Amino acid sequence: MAFNNSYKLFGKKEKQGNKPSFAQPVIVADRILSPMNVGAILRLAGNIHAAKVWLVYDEDPGFRPYKIKRTSSGASEKVDWKMITPDRLPEVLPAGYEVIALETTEDATSIFSGKLPEKVVFMVGNERFGLQEELIKLCHRKVFIPIPGPISSLNVSHALGIGLFEWLRQRQDKP
Repeated sequence: MAFNNSYKLFGKKEKQGNKPSFAQPVIVADRILSPMNVGAILRLAGNIHAAKVWLVYDEDPGFRPYKIKRTSSGASEKVDWKMITPDRLPEVLPAGYEVIALETTEDATSIFSGKLPEKVVFMVGNERFGLQEELIKLCHRKVFIPIPGPISSLNVSHALGIGLFEWLRQRQDKP
């Protein structure tokens, strides 16, 4: 595998902490059960410079704030995030953004088979049950991450990380 000059293994990052020159992604996480996964999602949002994180719950999940703060490595204080009910989500999705479900539905395509839009909302679901059907209906398309091994699922934060950094790779590979 060849790397272009954008990728420096174990080297200093260029433009660390600067806002990217392209649109910032939005993340929607549906009914995440574990405060550790919420923290990991917020940390990923900070890594990628996400514009917003919406955590979707029917009711307050009762997480202790210190657990989210600790597992997010402080990102919970640096990332713009809020909890929202599923019925309010359509009101807050940004206009002009394509909503993509990271979900293994029958009509999902491989995340690596096409171009991801610059203006993107990535939607991920609950660790046990995935995305609620009402949220899948809000998506413009569904993508899955091909997994060749005997275990056919990923942790929700790992799946989101793959999705976000494939999106970023496509932005950086522009000529």
